[in-house]
Amino acid sequence: MLPEKKAQYLDVLQILRGIAALMVVMHHSVGSIKFYHRINYHWLDFIGGMGKFGVDFFFVLSGFIISYSAYFKHQDPSAFSKYVKARLIRIYVPYLPIGIFMLLLYSYFPGFSNGGRIISTFTSLTLLPGGNPALSVAWTLTFELCFYFLFSLYFFSKKGWNYFIVFWLVTIVFVNYSGVIAMTSVTNLYLKIFFSTYNIEFILGYFLSLVILKKMKFNFIVGAFLLLILTIPLLYGKYFEIEWFSFSLNLLFASIVFIIVYLAIIFFNYDIKKTSVFMMIGNATYSIYLIHNPLQMILIRFLPRINAVYEIALTLLLTLIISSFFGYIYYFVFEKKVMKVLMNKFAK
Repeated sequence: MLPEKKAQYLDVLQILRGIAALMVVMHHSVGSIKFYHRINYHWLDFIGGMGKFGVDFFFVLSGFIISYSAYFKHQDPSAFSKYVKARLIRIYVPYLPIGIFMLLLYSYFPGFSNGGRIISTFTSLTLLPGGNPALSVAWTLTFELCFYFLFSLYFFSKKGWNYFIVFWLVTIVFVNYSGVIAMTSVTNLYLKIFFSTYNIEFILGYFLSLVILKKMKFNFIVGAFLLLILTIPLLYGKYFEIEWFSFSLNLLFASIVFIIVYLAIIFFNYDIKKTSVFMMIGNATYSIYLIHNPLQMILIRFLPRINAVYEIALTLLLTLIISSFFGYIYYFVFEKKVMKVLMNKFAK
């Protein structure tokens, strides 16, 4: 049972965050294998495409974690200032070292990138909309910052936030699906972020926090059945590259994540040893996410020619292991040490 007075650190969520990070590693590793080794299998495209849903996984989890933890803190007079400091430190301290490194790398060695992207120095340093960040995965952090900024309304008025989030959801659906306004006609970069369908996933995470906090109970069998009902069309649509409407597969996956997280918290929320490999990966999720792409790209680029299926499998396993290992080291330095120093400094 969830506590009444303070937030519980949900170990199971760390495991799920780790899975999401490894899905993204898989997605980018598949892309590198295809690009550098000229391999083209439909099943490999399918695996890579499913891995891309790790981003959607993160967005739902972020919406839930921020909303759930804020529920126990918003009555603290200094809750808002603590929230702002914690979020900014949490995003920028681990990001800036690798973000600046990639910016300098592409500035002096533009051929290092295989994507041919035009890099924005402004976005690379601030994560604000303005172009492509040097660290390719950092585009997701712009969405994270958008949700964090808008969620700050919660600390001033819970009712106001609830009204706003309904308005936000309605406007996103209207702009993207009514046909009255085309997203292509929206030129302001901040409005593009605001109206993006990715925000529906953060909103789903918020709704999930309400379900958990209100102690709404659903039968496990019902939840498992719903998972099956949603998973079948997702796999079918992804394998045969079918979209029933714009962003339909992403929303299907986000709905699956909604149910998985609910079932995990209600039925599988056990204390997990901090030394468990799964917990270590889960704790280092953000760092793994930040540094995995250049790591896997360098590794796969210089591997001997990959041809056989077993070589593909071994390469994917190797990138998962190396990304997790170096991601944990990065986490230990910038998240456990540097962030802790800054948090203590601001707390004083």
